[in-house]
Amino acid sequence: MAENSYEIYQLKNDESTRDFAFEGTEYLKKKGLKVERGNYDLVYHAPLDDKETLDSIYMKFNLYHPADFRGHSLSVSDIVVFHKDDVDTAYYVDSFGFAEVPEFLQVKAMEQLVTMQSTNLSVTQHFGTWHPVEKQEIDGRDYFLLEHDTYGRDVASVIVDEKGTLYAQDVFDGFSPEILDLIRTASAPVSVMPDPTVSVEDMEEYGYHYPGMVPMGAEAATEYFKQGSLMVYALHPDGTETVIGNEKQLQRHIENGGLFGVDKPEWMKYLENGEYLRSAEMADEQNYNMIDGRNNNSRAEKSGKDKARSGKESAGREDGGAKASLIGRLKEKQDMLSKAAGKDALGLVKNPEMDMQ
Repeated sequence: MAENSYEIYQLKNDESTRDFAFEGTEYLKKKGLKVERGNYDLVYHAPLDDKETLDSIYMKFNLYHPADFRGHSLSVSDIVVFHKDDVDTAYYVDSFGFAEVPEFLQVKAMEQLVTMQSTNLSVTQHFGTWHPVEKQEIDGRDYFLLEHDTYGRDVASVIVDEKGTLYAQDVFDGFSPEILDLIRTASAPVSVMPDPTVSVEDMEEYGYHYPGMVPMGAEAATEYFKQGSLMVYALHPDGTETVIGNEKQLQRHIENGGLFGVDKPEWMKYLENGEYLRSAEMADEQNYNMIDGRNNNSRAEKSGKDKARSGKESAGREDGGAKASLIGRLKEKQDMLSKAAGKDALGLVKNPEMDMQ
């Protein structure tokens, strides 16, 4: 589990933010503006003490500035992000109190393709801005080695494709043979999914875009977790993931309406080791409890009573019996959780680990 910590973000000090600096959320609403991470710089990062609260942080950064703090006193329009118990929550310092701003944690898709002339690039899960220093064509697609604008070679590089999708991080040797293999594996298509009911498109619509992960829903994740043959990850709408280490974490992510995933190289190795039939059963068996590695468990024929019940349930739905989409169900669940979290001043959602301290 990552260490609990908090961060303070303040608006960039330039013309692009001049019109809404030090303004509250009501002003932003009137002007049709949104809280966007790209407008902010990270100015402070520190461990989060169990006794630390939003109010105590506000007091500290107004009356008792830490020696290593270089920003201005905590003010309206600043952002405080809590990283606690492997989840994170962003708060806007408002005119009165604090307002939760989950949109601050969302990764915005890049609007323009990356080129060697690109500047001030934002990278998922990495703060600050980046610039390309090398380009490599791999299987007909361009990939770019990025260096941090502020820290340069003092920190690890990252690699993205032409759309800005992160393919590799903690890169120290550029496009090494190991990195090339990693990129080829991450970009390779998967012939058999761990859960046929969840597609890569579902995963991307959910907010998670790393191509080196293969998605699955709650039932399949539960089955693979119980098998213990694969490391199961909880995927998060902010583009990050955490390892599922126990059943409590698994159930909590299910209750939160989240998606799951497995590392693509691990999954492909899993298939190569003769687990294809077990995977095929995911799509063919009556339910996940019948998965045993033998694709021969016949579907139970519905009784007349069961058929009548199914017909009645279908008739009672406005869509004529079609299932609600996976993403629709997830959004409904997340809306319910958001409303419930509004009652709690410290309602928390998932957090990415920082790559630089």
